Amino acid sequence: MEAFAKIQTEIDQYAEDIENGLSLSEITIQHGLNSFRYGSSSFLFELFDRIQITSKTVFYDLGSGYGNIILYGAIKYPQALFKGIEILQERHQVCAGLIEKEQLLNAKAICGDILKTDIADGNVFYLYNPLFDFQYEELLKKLHQISLTKSIIVIAESRCSFFDEAVWLEQYHHKDIDVIRKIKYYRSK
Repeated sequence: MEAFAKIQTEIDQYAEDIENGLSLSEITIQHGLNSFRYGSSSFLFELFDRIQITSKTVFYDLGSGYGNIILYGAIKYPQALFKGIEILQERHQVCAGLIEKEQLLNAKAICGDILKTDIADGNVFYLYNPLFDFQYEELLKKLHQISLTKSIIVIAESRCSFFDEAVWLEQYHHKDIDVIRKIKYYRSK
């Protein structure tokens, strides 16, 4: 998609400069023990291929980085709402700036901790390994509470074992990316 290719180039330019300037010790002091790894799916078309996006879709990227997923989604599916949560202000500002620059009314960048931010309006949740292992239990509890009121979809890229073990989720599709990485799709039962 040509409209997104231009945005992706801009994200890549910002990301290189910002990531080189981040100090893990400083951001850990500021935000506490969190996973600050940066990575984003490079399988955007395939990622959205296995979910139905409608005007009722509220799609969250939990640990959204520079916003690749939500910006792509907002451009491709203007009828849906895309929200990204990123704990680091530097990454968040890039995404928020691009949303404003591109005038994407169906995208929102939130600067915050995914475990502390209200995501109850969501029905699709994407994660690219945003947490340490010990934090997934809390996220699963949060998602399970949402699933008690409506059907949800969880898309996990890497660290899928936590979702495999959740008895309230069922896997309905997966894609092997390489020997280690996978994308798995789950829906609440």
